Amino acid sequence: MNGKSRFLYEQYWRERIRKSKEGDKSGQKPNEIFVTASAALKEGDRILDVGCGNGYFALYVKDKFARLYGSDISEEAAHVAQRQGVFTTIMDLNSSLSYKDNTFDTVTCLDVIEHLLDPGSLIDEIYRVLLPDGQLVLTTPNFRYFRNLNKLIFKGIFPHTTSDEFAWKGVHLNYFTRRDLENLFKKAGFVGMRFFINQDQFLLSKKRKLGHFLIGEKTFGEWFCGSITISAYKES
Repeated sequence: MNGKSRFLYEQYWRERIRKSKEGDKSGQKPNEIFVTASAALKEGDRILDVGCGNGYFALYVKDKFARLYGSDISEEAAHVAQRQGVFTTIMDLNSSLSYKDNTFDTVTCLDVIEHLLDPGSLIDEIYRVLLPDGQLVLTTPNFRYFRNLNKLIFKGIFPHTTSDEFAWKGVHLNYFTRRDLENLFKKAGFVGMRFFINQDQFLLSKKRKLGHFLIGEKTFGEWFCGSITISAYKES
């Protein structure tokens, strides 16, 4: 990642941290991503949150793990995470992860791969640092979400799959469907893939609950969820 990109992310996190200190919660990740990813996680010893930012997700799932680790490109964000008890490493995720083979029971990667030059390379690196039978839980925006397709097909506007406005398209360089992720994971050697959706949405919307009942969870997740959450395992 070049110096300009690094500077953009540093600015981005500096602004998010400032807003958080002032009591503005709008800069935090949507809670539904945390809830869904957490529901997919098994308990373990060591968890690594790749692209950990300020460490909020690691802290969200701390009761499931003995030791929390994180990596991020932003020094500002990594220092916040470290002060909260996350063992952080500052690194460019477009390069190799600076951890030994077979180190972590679990790796999470929430809304990160859409920002990378080569997402497949990071997936390979995550596979390397996981222990045999270790779990990866990853999230990314769902390009097949019907609202995105509506913008593209009927409005002629390429959909921005983020609410971040600190740079064009929130510096999203890649776009994914469920099948895209399955192909990436299979190529890296992952097995036992399973998709999760946010179950809390059905408590808030009767229309979504009915739609889910009529078309089934797989189709609902493909077309009517703005985010993809996938869990997979390294072969034993």
